[in-house]
Amino acid sequence: MTLGFGGRDSGVANPAKPGGVTLLDGPGAVPGQGGLVARVRSTVNAWVSEGLLSRADGDKVVATAGAASYKP
Repeated sequence: MTLGFGGRDSGVANPAKPGGVTLLDGPGAVPGQGGLVARVRSTVNAWVSEGLLSRADGDKVVATAGAASYKP
């Protein structure tokens, strides 16, 4: 499974930590696109810091979240 938001696919595989928690399990529901992008960025930064995702792939995921189409 790849990481996608609002109908856009980043092409980056959804990484999992030992125990099965994935990056997509982290963000959760947040209000609005700005809130989602901020949460995705924060989550991606944590995963990059832990060595579970490359910075290049993390940047793709955040860019995908920012470019996605959202409906209120």
